[in-house]
Amino acid sequence: MVSKLSRGIVPAILAIVLVAAVAHVASSSSGGMSGPMGHHGFHGMHGGMDALGVPLPLLLRTANLTDAQKQQIHTIFENRRAARKTEYQQLHAAKEAIAAKFTSTGAVAASDLASPVATMTQIQDQMTNEQIQDAIAIRNVLTPTQLAQISATKAKLDSIHAEMKALWAQGGSSSDSTPTE
Repeated sequence: MVSKLSRGIVPAILAIVLVAAVAHVASSSSGGMSGPMGHHGFHGMHGGMDALGVPLPLLLRTANLTDAQKQQIHTIFENRRAARKTEYQQLHAAKEAIAAKFTSTGAVAASDLASPVATMTQIQDQMTNEQIQDAIAIRNVLTPTQLAQISATKAKLDSIHAEMKALWAQGGSSSDSTPTE
């Protein structure tokens, strides 16, 4: 019989191994992403560009970009930086308005929160559309070989994600059906 402790530890260890594998995939063929497109080159996006399901900077690390491509992509990110900062400020203000209403002493109805919620929805939609526009602009910078490499990386990451999901599902069902000592 398997103890509760090992049923909890084994999935956790496997998840850590899979996360390490994701990190390895992301860095294994990065092609030296130093300079303007290095790790710090994408910091303006704060992990954004994930309208694709995976943060684009992570995928780009495996594309073996030329210096010219790195500069073009850096320019695309930089051109969006000011707008993104304003959008994050607007989102923060809308969230603060909701928090202020929620924590007030008077009665609160959903209609009281409609305006800030609508603002948040509009900004999030706008940001997603901008991410798609930027992703297309970046895609247009890449060669067919680089696109194939990015596709292969995304497939690996999707596979790892599916394995993790299966492990968590398996871990949950085995703890329900396995008797304890």
